[in-house]
Amino acid sequence: MLAEHEHAEQSAIDHLAHDEFEDRGPMQLTIFTPLSQKIVDRIRQTDLNRLSPLEALNLLHELKKQME
Repeated sequence: MLAEHEHAEQSAIDHLAHDEFEDRGPMQLTIFTPLSQKIVDRIRQTDLNRLSPLEALNLLHELKKQME
């Protein structure tokens, strides 16, 4: 699912670059912002299969704090 979203985001960026000079209105950007990209990167770096339940809860708490 994440890969699909990233692909859609890249397609949107490419589309915006090509349509920059056309008369159409701007395309809506995806939900990911630089802040949420940091969260995505953190999840990618984490071996989720090796997390204990407590470590997983702590990770969720850490990521939630970053969003606030």
